[in-house]
Amino acid sequence: METTVSVVIPTRDRLALLREAVASVLAQDLPSWELIVVDDDSSDGTSDWVAGLADVRVRGVRIEGHVERSAARNRGLDEAGAPTVLFLDDDDLLSPSGLQRLWHALDRVPESVAAFGAKEVFDGTGHRKRIPHPRMQLVRCVWDDVMAGWMFVSGQVLLRTEAVRAAGGWDEQLVMAEDQDLWLRVPGLRPAILVPSVVLQQRTRAEGVNAWDVEEKVRDRVVNGLSAADRPRAARLIEARRHLRAAGVAFEEERFGDATKELVGAAKAAPWLLTSPIWGPQLLSSLVKAGAAAVLPGSAGVRARSAVKGMRTRLSRNPIEPGVRPIGRDAPKE
Repeated sequence: METTVSVVIPTRDRLALLREAVASVLAQDLPSWELIVVDDDSSDGTSDWVAGLADVRVRGVRIEGHVERSAARNRGLDEAGAPTVLFLDDDDLLSPSGLQRLWHALDRVPESVAAFGAKEVFDGTGHRKRIPHPRMQLVRCVWDDVMAGWMFVSGQVLLRTEAVRAAGGWDEQLVMAEDQDLWLRVPGLRPAILVPSVVLQQRTRAEGVNAWDVEEKVRDRVVNGLSAADRPRAARLIEARRHLRAAGVAFEEERFGDATKELVGAAKAAPWLLTSPIWGPQLLSSLVKAGAAAVLPGSAGVRARSAVKGMRTRLSRNPIEPGVRPIGRDAPKE
């Protein structure tokens, strides 16, 4: 059987988590995959454990001397033999039909360079939450959405292998925001498929180092590579992203009037985001929530927000230390 998908997992000294990630690949409905585990100089027996797996579709590659995850991913990319590739973090889990749904979507639309599925975040208490994602399958360019700050993780995305190689793979000089850099370069202005099904279970993570400055530099570099005609649109998307970030801060600090102003600012900077199936629903929903909370008397808005959080907790939909922050905020280091 021809191998259709290469899954690359970079890992370093996290064998307990790696076991679960590998098990999620072994459980896939799609049989025609290969798994490349790149051991970045682990000292916990990772390479021996991978070598002992009784599945010919799984192989390990060991790197002597710590190289960081972008270089580890590139080593896995070098080894990939399938026409499509997915980079799975060692603490995340593929949904059982994840590869099948992504592969079939990409296979049916030859002009598309990537397929993006939905994800759930989960924690150790049984709480799960589906992160906003289009509910219908769509084919569209996602460059504007990413430039404006749409965040996702690599395990949600199946990419055409040659497209990643042609773009030069992962930037090994970046130790954060490297995923955003890749998504702006590889799908770029080419069409991608938005798959409504949940394909990934993302384990919640504590917030990492603030990557805002690096993310800004990544975008500046991308803008510098654009034509003079395309730069104004990119600049407006970057301005919208800054408003969205400020709105997220205001939400967390329960300054709902300020959040409303920032959301309006984002919509004015890049009004076409309101028609995006990714940003449109989030912007409109956040505007309604912020506007309603802002006009409520006294602390009623704060109490209403706390009530909603309490209801989500009772419904097991409020994961601890979520891996996605409110609209426009920095995502934690993935």
